[in-house]
Amino acid sequence: MQFSIGSRPIHWLCEVDHDGDTLLFLAPAEAAYLATLRAPKRRHDWLLGRRVAKRLIHAALVAQMGSAPPLNEIVVARHPDGWPQVSLPTAMNAPPLTLSISHSRDRAFCVLVWGDNEPLGCDIEAIEPRSPGFVADYFTTAEQEFMAAAPDEQRPTLANTIWSGKEAALKAIRRGLAEDTRLVTCLPSPIYMDGGWRELTYRWEVSDRNLPALAGRWREADRYVMTLAATEAPSNFDTGQGAPV
Repeated sequence: MQFSIGSRPIHWLCEVDHDGDTLLFLAPAEAAYLATLRAPKRRHDWLLGRRVAKRLIHAALVAQMGSAPPLNEIVVARHPDGWPQVSLPTAMNAPPLTLSISHSRDRAFCVLVWGDNEPLGCDIEAIEPRSPGFVADYFTTAEQEFMAAAPDEQRPTLANTIWSGKEAALKAIRRGLAEDTRLVTCLPSPIYMDGGWRELTYRWEVSDRNLPALAGRWREADRYVMTLAATEAPSNFDTGQGAPV
């Protein structure tokens, strides 16, 4: 599925795990990496994320080029610092792309944009209660004020949307939860945008780092919330720019 942020097409897919233990979609290098994962939950999450990511990549390539290699010829490797990197060794004319993967329980959510090293992050969270202590510890002052003004019945959804949006933003700068989550303020809006997604606004809380201007989107479905963060135009982000100096 696809929508746009600014001039940028965003491709996305969220699926429930339903394929059992079939491994036919894995490339040899991926199968070798899977063999190193011992914990059942880690194996499950990794397989689910790769399966949905490859389906998304395949569908986006077909839409862009008219064809795509089979899933076992799409390689989604892990960068040493943790984010996914895509290679298409049998599709030499395929455009470069940036991918983000997230999973929660039995679901995986993936997004991609065309271009190398683009600021892009996504996250999915099951909607569950978040305590006042959680909000006080991890949310910025603006986010805490937003939560205090929210109706009681909306607070679980909004708290998880803010938390998820923060994770998406920190993934977009290739830092993840190595950062203090209060580095960024993330505020969900009820306003619907393209494709049934709602607006999510971002503001970095520091001025001494070269961090990209991000636009966000969020949506709720089946007691899960999905968020994503991206730039409105290609930027070829230097992954070192997000690191503190």
